[in-house]
Amino acid sequence: MKTLCPSCQSSLVYEMTDGSQINLIDQLLSPAVLVSLGVSLCKTLKVHPAIGVVAGTTVAALIEVTQSHQALPMLVNKQYRCDDCSHVFTTFHSFT
Repeated sequence: MKTLCPSCQSSLVYEMTDGSQINLIDQLLSPAVLVSLGVSLCKTLKVHPAIGVVAGTTVAALIEVTQSHQALPMLVNKQYRCDDCSHVFTTFHSFT
């Protein structure tokens, strides 16, 4: 199904994509970074590194669970721009 501009009903629309989808905070709170941070912290505190692995993995899992509840399930938010009238609009697409 072709997306139409809600302002002028033109079919000359394109999806706007920019690099903002990759968030710096998401990169810093990735499981790999958290696990390595836990291991480094345990080595500094002279505690077994396996405890850091478990702690980092647990924190990463908790962050992942809390972030998954913020998104609407089965919906994708897409932003489009019309070539005819330059109107920018957002649509919701369902995977079902």
